[in-house]
Amino acid sequence: MEITFSEILSYAVPAVTAVIGWFAGKKKRNNGMLHDMQASIDLLAQENKELMSEVVELRKENAEFSVNQIVMQNEIVELRKENARLLANQTVMQNKIEQLKIY
Repeated sequence: MEITFSEILSYAVPAVTAVIGWFAGKKKRNNGMLHDMQASIDLLAQENKELMSEVVELRKENAEFSVNQIVMQNEIVELRKENARLLANQTVMQNKIEQLKIY
């Protein structure tokens, strides 16, 4: 039994075509996967950019709150001093009133 060139070709062409198709499909699948990965990276980069912007804004607010806290603490110190003076004046006035009642 002799195998002719056309018979070899009839078996070889579909096999070669299948292999070429498999490689082409693999490359397309890899390209699709790379495209999907790049889209994911782009999305993550955008989300990271937004989060970093939010962090900067929150740090700015935190700095403002810290300054406001210092101002309020200073005001509290001054109010406590004023309160102590007023209490001392009240005590003096009450003593004077008591002295006036005695006379």
